[in-house]
Amino acid sequence: MSGLLKRNALTILTLLALTFTAIPAFAESYTASWDPVTAYSDGVAFEAGKTVTYTVYWSTDPTLSVASLKPIMSATAATSATFDPTVATMTRGNTVYFTVKSILNSGEESGLSTAVAWSVPKKTPGAPGGMKIIKL
Repeated sequence: MSGLLKRNALTILTLLALTFTAIPAFAESYTASWDPVTAYSDGVAFEAGKTVTYTVYWSTDPTLSVASLKPIMSATAATSATFDPTVATMTRGNTVYFTVKSILNSGEESGLSTAVAWSVPKKTPGAPGGMKIIKL
């Protein structure tokens, strides 16, 4: 791959703002989001008709080895991906790393963005409430 989108990969790293927001539902959902890529690595805006899709991955490997990457969402035009840590088989209490790459409709791909670390929340029981002290 040429360095065509190399700078955009770095930009994605910087722009990969993982915003984890719990969504009320039966599943525990979080959303990873990032800014859109609108230009080549040299800063020239994409020509009319060029479209960008993204593939979002997670890994337990901070170096993001290719073999360790697990997709959360592929070929999406959206700049966010919602996931459930349990469904994605993330181990509770461990740190995982997110990355994203951009792909043009003409086939050019960026490199992976730099890893963004996230600690997968543990699911623990709630603390007891309603405690009272009564004089006997």
